[in-house]
Amino acid sequence: MAQEPPIVKNALLTIETEGTTEAIIIDGEEYALTDFDSFSVIEQHKISRLGKSIEAFMEADELDEKKAEQVTTFTDELFDTIAGNIPDDVKKKLKPGARQRITSAYFLAFVDAARVPKATPSEDGSATQSPGSNDSMGEKSTAG
Repeated sequence: MAQEPPIVKNALLTIETEGTTEAIIIDGEEYALTDFDSFSVIEQHKISRLGKSIEAFMEADELDEKKAEQVTTFTDELFDTIAGNIPDDVKKKLKPGARQRITSAYFLAFVDAARVPKATPSEDGSATQSPGSNDSMGEKSTAG
């Protein structure tokens, strides 16, 4: 008799390999964005860098014209990278604010979800290292 697999109560990560493409709706039409996992490591780094740069500019207390132009450039580059199957004529209709919202949602959905906390709080509230992490403050084992 086949044994039932154990029920996992606290999965560290759930990964779906099919049907996880994020989509947006523009003028009633659904368009799939490019799945973050389909990008190479270099492309993922570029997306992350662009998103973080946009975030940093937008969180600043002031935004001058030069910085605003940089935000637009970064947003356009990020949008063009993730746009998936959005036709050029539809892309052209999107105002800068819509492009910004699409890139922000994408960045938050994929990149922020991929960030792994360096330490997790224990039950007593102190920070603990996750299993398998390097503990630079811990004792080094010695061969012997």
